[in-house]
Amino acid sequence: MTRVFPFCSVFLFFTLAFFPAMSRVEGQLPIVRIGIVLDGPWEKDREMLNLFEHEVLDLTGGEFDVRFPLEKRVTADWTAPGVKAAIDQLLADPEIDLIIAAGQIASHDICRRGPLPKPAIAPIVIDVELQEIPIKDGTSGVKNLNYLTYPAGIYRDLEAFLEIVPFEKLTVFASKHYLESLPVVESYSENISKQLGIESQRIKVGTSAEEALAGIPPDAQAVYVAPLFHLPPGEFDILVQGLIDRKLPSFSLYGTSEVELGIMAALKPFFIPRLARRVALNIQRILLGEEAGSLPVGFSVAEKLTINMATARAVGVSPGWGVLTEAELIDERRPEISRRVDLKSVAMEAREVNLDLAAMDRSVAAGEEEVNEARSSLLPQLDVSALGVVIDEDRAEASFGQQAERTFSGSLSATQVIFSEPAWANLSIQNDLQETREWKRQQLVLDITLESTTAYLNVLRLKTLENIQKENLKLTRSNLDMARVREMIGSAGPAEVYRWESQIASNRKVVIEASANRNLAEIQLNRILNRPLEEPFVTVEDDINDSSLFAIGEQFSLYTGDRRSFRIFRKAMVEECLNASPELAALDAAIAAQERVLSSANYSFWTPTVALEAKIENRFSENGAGTGSALDPALSIELPERDDTDWNVGLSASFPIFSGGSRTAARRKALEELEKLELEQKALAERIEQRIRSALHNMGASYAGIWQARKAAEASAKTLNVVGDAYAQGTVSILDLIDAQNNDLVADLVAADAVFEFFIDMMETERAAGKFSLFMSEDEKTARTNRIEAFYKNSPEE
Repeated sequence: MTRVFPFCSVFLFFTLAFFPAMSRVEGQLPIVRIGIVLDGPWEKDREMLNLFEHEVLDLTGGEFDVRFPLEKRVTADWTAPGVKAAIDQLLADPEIDLIIAAGQIASHDICRRGPLPKPAIAPIVIDVELQEIPIKDGTSGVKNLNYLTYPAGIYRDLEAFLEIVPFEKLTVFASKHYLESLPVVESYSENISKQLGIESQRIKVGTSAEEALAGIPPDAQAVYVAPLFHLPPGEFDILVQGLIDRKLPSFSLYGTSEVELGIMAALKPFFIPRLARRVALNIQRILLGEEAGSLPVGFSVAEKLTINMATARAVGVSPGWGVLTEAELIDERRPEISRRVDLKSVAMEAREVNLDLAAMDRSVAAGEEEVNEARSSLLPQLDVSALGVVIDEDRAEASFGQQAERTFSGSLSATQVIFSEPAWANLSIQNDLQETREWKRQQLVLDITLESTTAYLNVLRLKTLENIQKENLKLTRSNLDMARVREMIGSAGPAEVYRWESQIASNRKVVIEASANRNLAEIQLNRILNRPLEEPFVTVEDDINDSSLFAIGEQFSLYTGDRRSFRIFRKAMVEECLNASPELAALDAAIAAQERVLSSANYSFWTPTVALEAKIENRFSENGAGTGSALDPALSIELPERDDTDWNVGLSASFPIFSGGSRTAARRKALEELEKLELEQKALAERIEQRIRSALHNMGASYAGIWQARKAAEASAKTLNVVGDAYAQGTVSILDLIDAQNNDLVADLVAADAVFEFFIDMMETERAAGKFSLFMSEDEKTARTNRIEAFYKNSPEE
């Protein structure tokens, strides 16, 4: 705007010549008075006009003193004659410099008058051809006339309506004033209905919603609601509820503000602010000297399908997936999702509830009992037994009282191993094997932590990519609107519109696939967490967006700034990893167990097994034959008698002399098994070293890739803006814009993916290193940093 100041004298001459009513007092801005014509009274007139007035004042402030006199705001009576009289009044008023015909009837009237004595703007023209309104090279071509028209507005509404719910018979609610004052409106809607292959019937809506509802034919399947600004307060609510009670799907021509009041759907967002901005820009251009008849008339209303899900449920409509890819849902009433997950909580929960880890816990617990079982053979063994014996009578009598016919006895025996090499070896081996199980459990904990965090990051990644695809779909929709404007003003053919419509179908397919991929990632995460597979959750991404995770990357970059530093860092991390690896620790324990197996095999050639045994036995009952002495008492021979309790204590030692070569075979087998484990240990160390080195290279590449991808995304966004503006002006082809949009989409996807790729590589690196920063204290982190720093200091110059 400042560029006009040097030409102040020319500007003043021009404005005074073209606006004779515009006055200027020395030292003040030129005064411009704008008159407004309204079709009729509406309860939201003041609210809407405030938007227009504020936009005009904001744009022209400092250049003009623009005024909107209340007495120059003329409200007609919703009739063509009344509107014509109002426009005549303002055209003849010498105090008015510019007119806004703020209504459909007023816009139609002023556009058909031919050249005008003063500038006028008509912001609501439905169909230029049908209304027989002049158009020339995308402008009105009429002196002092600028209007705004919307391509395929009603047609697109009904297309979207049919996509939500199929129907063949449509009822249209339209203001009786518009139908009577603008007969072309009825012809326009009839033509559209024929193009879409549906039957439509218009109902003239007066001041009573009940009368309008009563006029709905019995076979009506859907209702299209045109603007009913003339309805008294409260009547629109009655109309909406009546449609819901009749289970009739409804669609608003006016837009989303009526969807919020209960209409089922609408395609237009609240576009009045954009319309007001465009009118203000055109007013500014006119005041700065441009001819109103030379200004563009095409106005693109960005489409944004909005569905009131409460109304949809009430009338029995369930929108399809294709519709939901673009739609904004009001009152969706999804159950409140109380479950919140973030990176650390996912990892912690996985460690507690994962089924694989629970199974491993049982294995560790069972292994502990194997240790106890091995130890038991070295502890005292106590056995108790009871015996009841019945023998034949003659044998009992012939025993001379040594064995009764019926005897019941009990015994208690004890054994204590004093020395047994196989028993001691087994205990040592089982302890080592238990240590192996515990290290394998720790290995599984790390694997599950990596799996759960990677699954969570994958959910976030796919969620982000889905949002990017949705934004790309919105951009394609915006480009389609632009193409329709270009077609309407004659700067493009219908092929461009068809091309964008095809692109929208392709974009929708991609969005649906992206949504499905996100759902699959969520199912995988729930499986890892042992949750119902489709249990909903909300991701809390503060820890991802928080700088603490990027701080790890920044610290990482300190060690990777040059080849030497990165080489030393890799060596330091390999040492850290080998020292902390649970896989190597588990194999160390397995080797220790096998070494004990080998030593036991060697000892078996010369070590005996020594045990102490004791037993006590008591006869509780003897009866029947053989219970008395069989000698004649007259012989006077006394024999010693055995009491009821017997006991013995003994020391045993055993040593196998020859076992068929089994001991030699066992020794050779133990030696081979040991050598096998040692080779596996070396191979495992190589694989672990490879894993950490590969992870570090990947992490370094992905960290550097973040910034490069962001630069590429910023550059492609700037390119898209430039090409988009050039396309709107007709200086580049549709292929140029599609190419720029695709490049921008790819760049955005790569930039978003680069961040999550870095985080996933970071998790892989920490898994390879055997520790996760999520579970490390500050002291542990500091200690690790100090060890790495010390490694750097002690590394020789290369």
